[in-house]
Amino acid sequence: MTGRDPYDVLGVERNATREEVKKAYRRLAFEFHPDRNPGDRAAEDRFKEITLAYEVLNDPDKRARFDRWGTADAPPDLSEMFGGFGLEDAIRAFMENFGFGGFSAGGRSRKGPDIEISVDLDLSEAALGARREVRVRRSEPCPDCSGSGADSAAGWKTCESCGGRGQIRSSHRTILGSISTISSCSACSGSGRIAGARCHFCGGSGSKTQDRSISVDIPAGMSEGQVLMLRGQGHQPGDSVAGDLSIHVRSVDYGSLKREGDDLVFQVTVSFPEAALGTRVRVPAVQGEREVEIPAGTQPGDVVVLRGEGMGRLRGRGRGDLRVVVGVYVPRKLSGSEKKALADLSSSRHFHRD
Repeated sequence: MTGRDPYDVLGVERNATREEVKKAYRRLAFEFHPDRNPGDRAAEDRFKEITLAYEVLNDPDKRARFDRWGTADAPPDLSEMFGGFGLEDAIRAFMENFGFGGFSAGGRSRKGPDIEISVDLDLSEAALGARREVRVRRSEPCPDCSGSGADSAAGWKTCESCGGRGQIRSSHRTILGSISTISSCSACSGSGRIAGARCHFCGGSGSKTQDRSISVDIPAGMSEGQVLMLRGQGHQPGDSVAGDLSIHVRSVDYGSLKREGDDLVFQVTVSFPEAALGTRVRVPAVQGEREVEIPAGTQPGDVVVLRGEGMGRLRGRGRGDLRVVVGVYVPRKLSGSEKKALADLSSSRHFHRD
């Protein structure tokens, strides 16, 4: 955290009342609270900074000492003043000031690690959507001890390190006074109790590694680089909350087709007589081949559109189109009779542009 003036952090004037300070803190704390910004490290740092600033300005003695020590032009470095102040301390302070349920640091469950895997899709899966089975190896709560890591028959005893509180409180002297910080007890992992004996099945870890097959609905219209997020399908070691499963689309096999947004494009080449007289050609499509009519008089670069034969629209209804771009083949070598036939045709008015 940078050494910013607490008045600037909360966006209040230096003569702001305690009620104005509290309103500013409440608004900003809700905006940047970790529960509203999961996984956002910048929001966590901002939340800690906001809470530290409020701890100073809400306490008359600390505020007075700050006003004597620094100015808006040369503020003391808050990062030095509050060394060791962590996210749990900021959440605790938030609770102590406002007491909102559901945000308690002590009641926050540890989230298990996320899992990331990659999948390759074929054209039909990406265009129409599909259900896939994916295999993951993940940590899950031990079935014998339900994630506690303890032998239930041996019972429990109070943790001596924290006295059963699950937390360790420590104080730090700063130029603004004594700042208390609270951290989870490492001896009991914050539970406040120690198992009489370890679970024999998991060795006390509370977890077992399992191979799982998970059914995943691939939505229509997926493309390379997109990610599906399955909440609660990640690692769940011990008594933690399960992490998430991220499924990255590594590649899509479009075959001889080219994707342009929600449309698919295929380049077909016909002979000059076919372009002039018209013909029918078979082209690849999402579900097998399609027969396409090339109308008489087709010009190089003309496009035949098959409506609704393209990719599914990921954020909308229906499908894109299949566009068949027609090229005309011009032979590089001709026999004598072929040259004569073309020479005879070239004299016709139909073989000259108007």
